[in-house]
Formats: sequence, structure tokens, C-alpha cells
Amino acid sequence: MAVLVRLNMLTHQGMLNEKIEIEAGREIRLHKLLRRLDKMGKPEKGFFRAVRKGRQGVTLLLNGDRLDVSNARKTVIRDGDELAVLSPISGG
Repeated sequence: MAVLVRLNMLTHQGMLNEKIEIEAGREIRLHKLLRRLDKMGKPEKGFFRAVRKGRQGVTLLLNGDRLDVSNARKTVIRDGDELAVLSPISGG
């Protein structure tokens, strides 16, 4: 079984719009999922470590509902759930 992660974010290399399936059994805790994404180097190494520590200004949505990263150890992602990682976009 897999958890679907949708990354929509502005990175140093440009806009990233990617869907990633993570094999996780029936469920995985959010902090472990973010650690796996970091090991994959998505979008860049160390990015999700900074997210877990609250140093990245991203918004996390689980099935469309906003998540609080401070609850990453308690939040369970289940098979069929979708996690969206949205970065702030500014322009001018």
C-alpha cells in the first residue's frame, strides 16, 4: 500500500509539481513520512528536516485540511490519504 504525496512548491530550481507514492503499509506517522521525503532529496536534501523544525514557511494539507507540523508525531497518514505541500508564492 502507498501514501500519495503531492508536492506543489516553488524551489530554488523553479516550480515543482510532482506526485510521489511512498510505500508505507497501512499507515505512517507524518514525521516519518517527512523524513523519507528528505532522504529521497525531494525537493532538496534537508528541506523536510527544516519543515519538521518549523523553519520552512510551507502549508501542509492532509486531504484538503490544514495540518499543524507541531503535531507531526501524532498525525497518522493512511493508505489513500493525500498530503499536499504548498510553498508560499510571491511576486511583483
